[in-house]
Amino acid sequence: MEPPPDGSIDPRADRAVQSLIGVGLLAAFVFRMPWLLPVVALVTAAGALGGVGRNPLHLGFRRLVAPRLGDDPSTAPRIPALVVQRQDALAAVVLTVASVLYAAGLHTIGWMFAIVEAVFASLAATTRIHVGDYVRRRPS
Repeated sequence: MEPPPDGSIDPRADRAVQSLIGVGLLAAFVFRMPWLLPVVALVTAAGALGGVGRNPLHLGFRRLVAPRLGDDPSTAPRIPALVVQRQDALAAVVLTVASVLYAAGLHTIGWMFAIVEAVFASLAATTRIHVGDYVRRRPS
């Protein structure tokens, strides 16, 4: 299943990816897997820099899950790719900071940043509120 020419994203794909990020980061905290912080930072950085089509999680959804689902029967509007790209950019920055703080020995503060990103991802997955897009669009 190929993305439409306008570059919009299936809301199911966005929810699945944001859920994976949120749950993955919370699991990393609970099970003390700090190596997951830079891994997710790199994955989201790929989406932020190269567009949603470069995010491995979105690629996986589009290639493995979407063909089994068929067309989206819901009336939920598609999500602009720029919104998802901005969310990826926020995740990449927050998780890079978390990784650097953890590597510097500031474990508690590093985990706090990771949990904040998990909340942002969970918020996007459950309510379609993308904090990354809001931060980018807000007036100065």
